[in-house]
Amino acid sequence: MILVMLHRLLTVILLFILILAGLNIKLVKEAYHSGNLKAFVAYKIGIDGDTTTSCCNQSTVEKSVGEFDENANIATFESEIIDYPKTSLATYKNNQDTAVLGTTTAADGTEKWIEVDLATQTLRAWEGNKQVMEFPISSGKWAPTPKGDFRIWYKTRFQSMIGGNKAWGTYYNLPNVPNNMFFYQGYGLHGAYWHNNFGHPMSHGCVNEPLANAAAIFAWAGPNVPAGQNAVRASADNPGTRVYVH
Repeated sequence: MILVMLHRLLTVILLFILILAGLNIKLVKEAYHSGNLKAFVAYKIGIDGDTTTSCCNQSTVEKSVGEFDENANIATFESEIIDYPKTSLATYKNNQDTAVLGTTTAADGTEKWIEVDLATQTLRAWEGNKQVMEFPISSGKWAPTPKGDFRIWYKTRFQSMIGGNKAWGTYYNLPNVPNNMFFYQGYGLHGAYWHNNFGHPMSHGCVNEPLANAAAIFAWAGPNVPAGQNAVRASADNPGTRVYVH
């Protein structure tokens, strides 16, 4: 009984210290209720030993051809094997083997741009001052999503993502992540099939999107992906859409 009381007291003290340290009280509470408070603390004070700073590293992205991996049959998230929707992802792949005609300007010539609001965990797509999409996202929990003004530099239809730390329960090995738009090094906007907790931080720095929304904005934003290709790098002739993260 005494040990249980001490454990609870230490937990309360730890929560109080984290809040005083300026950490988001909402994130602290979520970590506590989800049972991963120790991992959350370890990551925040830098003793986690996890070298993952984004969902992918830039060199992996640059080598990616965006093809669907038919041999992948297992997906892992937060160190646990999850229900991997291979069949539905394959069906989606078969319906997407055409050009993705994303552009950086709307029909009337106004600039397209993407806003990622970390405070509200919301993504908005704009054509000039006109909002054309809005949906919840999940940004960085274990590593922060970078803030700033960026442009999409690489798009892949599918991407393998591996990282995290097994000891802390944050390991992930996710094949065939759909609709990836990398805006800064290995940080990207992409669909997420491994959770449905949008509106709350969940990632290692990338911006997780609901699958249907990820498909829609992938088709809307530049650079366009030519028919017969599964990946494209932005260029002067095929530029990437602006991404503003704040």
